[in-house]
Formats: sequence, C-alpha cells, structure tokens
Amino acid sequence: MSEFVYSPPIDGKPFKLAMGLRTLDPQAWLEGGDDLNTQLIERNELISTQRDTIYCEVEGYAAEIDYFTQLLVGNLKEFHGGDYEFGESSIVHRPSGSHAHVKSDRPLLELSRIIAEDLCILKKINGQWTLVAGAVLFPSRWKLSEKLGKSLDQIHQPVPGYDSGLQPYMTPTFEKITPDRAIWRKNWSLHSTSDLHQPESIHTSVSPLDYWWRTERQTLTRSAESEAILFTIRNRAEPLRWILNRADEAHAFAETLASMSPETIEYKGLTSAHREILDALMLAP
Repeated sequence: MSEFVYSPPIDGKPFKLAMGLRTLDPQAWLEGGDDLNTQLIERNELISTQRDTIYCEVEGYAAEIDYFTQLLVGNLKEFHGGDYEFGESSIVHRPSGSHAHVKSDRPLLELSRIIAEDLCILKKINGQWTLVAGAVLFPSRWKLSEKLGKSLDQIHQPVPGYDSGLQPYMTPTFEKITPDRAIWRKNWSLHSTSDLHQPESIHTSVSPLDYWWRTERQTLTRSAESEAILFTIRNRAEPLRWILNRADEAHAFAETLASMSPETIEYKGLTSAHREILDALMLAP
C-alpha cells in the first residue's frame, strides 16, 4: 500500500485558506526522498533548456543571495554530508552525480541542480516584503518573471479569499520570523498530469482518480544579517488514487473538496473535474 508523504486533509472540515505554520527543525530544512534522484535529472535538464524561465533576480541583492547560499551549503554539510561531496567551489550529489558550482554568478540556480527545493528570496523594501530573486523550476501554474519585484500582496492577489483569509496575517507572520526560528507549512493542489514544471497550466483529459495529488512543502528562513527571507518549495506529485486505500479518508477529503467556493474551484483548475472527483472519492469501497 503506497503512502503520501503529505496526505490530503482527512478531517472533513470545510476548505479555508490558512497559514498552518509549524516550527522547522534545521535538519529537516532540505528533504531527500525516493523521488529526489528523478527530480534532479529533470531539474538539470530544465537549467540547460529553460534558464530564462526558471531564474530571475533584481540587481543589487548579491549579499542576500550569498548569505542564503552559504546557509544552504552549511546545512547540507551538517545534516546531509553522507550524500554530498564538497569541493572548494563545487558540490556533487553522490547518488545522482549532479554537480553544482556554487561560486558561479547564479549560485541559487546552481544549488537547484543538487537539491529538490525551489528557492526564492524576499527583501523588505519600503515596508513591503518583495520578491527579489528566485530559482523556481517547478512552478504550479505561475510564472516567476511575473512575480519578480512584487510584494506579497501583489503576488497573491489572484488567490480567491486572500484579502480576508491570509492578507491580514501575511506581513505580521513574516515580521515574527527570527533567524533562530524558521517555519514551514503545506500547500496542495490537484493536477491532471504529474508534470511539476508548469509555468502555464497543463490539462489533459483523464479519469478522476488518475489525477495527481500535488504538494508543496514550504519553508521560511530569516537572515541574521539583513531584512531578507529565504522561501523554499519542495514539490511532489503522487497518484490521487492512493487515497482509496482508506475509504474513510477518501470520503473525508471529498467533504473538504465539496465545500470549496466556485472561485476556488476555478482557481485550482478543477472546474471540469470537480464533481467527478467528488463522486469517485465518495464511492471508495
């Protein structure tokens, strides 16, 4: 029986936007997993072929980029040293053979060759947390170039219910993050394909239980040297049909899906499949 790394909600409660923050254990900042090697192959291919799509930065924030680069490298050495070989200017992920030249002019992009996390740096500018750099190889229906240089509120404006559900808490939450207490949260969506690189939506016609349960494990780490935060995203796509292993959980998840507003259903790309997915989950034996 296959298990989700981060399972669908199974409490049957109505869907609502929530921060859902937890304290991050430093040794769990970067996640490995059975899918890591496969993801690294795809990530290296994307860096070779889609560099302008997956990496952007605003000039003037080299110090912030360098700070978080060194923090990530230090974490790899401390907690994942058995899987990596460290040279003077390069790091090798031993199981996959992937190389990262971290002293390049784009170290965040290079690190993306050897870890599964996408990396975004936000800087407090004129009182607003603003996206100033990003290596986002696995976007879920959004384009990095359209978010660069924008504040948190501008970035999240398309999200239904953001103004009332998250906006009042977003900036205060960022302000409370300290260098010695990073945090993490989960986000999820349903996709008709397992493609992780989706700067634009990819839709195919599939049966409801051939959909994919896509999760984002997000972390927020604050710099000790400046008003900057590193936001990481660890993406996974797992077969939705795994939830059929437990009928009660499938039924509870269906109740949560059923509570979504029409705007949220449309935003999550489920307009045509929402009813069919609900019915299939409720019929789980």
